Amino acid sequence: MTLADFAYAQARLQAQHGRRPDDAAWQLLAASRSAAEAIAQARGGPLGDWLQGLDERADAQAIERHLQWRWQQRVEAVARWLPARWHAALRQFGRLPLLAVAAGAGDDAGAVLAAWQADWQRALPADARPLRQALPLPAQWLLPRLAGRADGRAEATTAATQQRLQRLARRHPGSAVAVFAHLALQALALERLRGDLVVRALFAAPELP
Repeated sequence: MTLADFAYAQARLQAQHGRRPDDAAWQLLAASRSAAEAIAQARGGPLGDWLQGLDERADAQAIERHLQWRWQQRVEAVARWLPARWHAALRQFGRLPLLAVAAGAGDDAGAVLAAWQADWQRALPADARPLRQALPLPAQWLLPRLAGRADGRAEATTAATQQRLQRLARRHPGSAVAVFAHLALQALALERLRGDLVVRALFAAPELP
């Protein structure tokens, strides 16, 4: 793994980092009274990329499908920034946010995470040792609540997880560690957006006459 391998990815990461949602963006979303209003408010801000093509009248299921589709698009975009030998591992990493859906459907969370971890380890290229050391158990970073439910231990809060991932990205610029930390941060932001929109779509207050 060399810096040259990740020079293009690092430039793209820095550009996207500058467009990350700040507290003001989340506060604006939280103040919205409905999913339609939240989508309209967020569309023009740093969360807008996730919402391209989403109808403001979408119900909860349509919102879920759209955000999963946009996530897969983001994963494929990041994969194109990397050398080919990293593509399989990155795409496998991109499956991790979807595991919460399987656990929510009643699957054994521990078995799901163990199977995912084994597949991810097999997909990593030979020069992935720094990444293995930095992210030995990615599920505990990217899905702290799901990992905690699987092993019975209290995991870090999402805010603390974000801070740890940001520190990793700063300490390992121009490397696979920075790329995977970036993608994990993107997934956490998307999960927060998904939760805000789906809750509003499911429990929208009736409109006043």
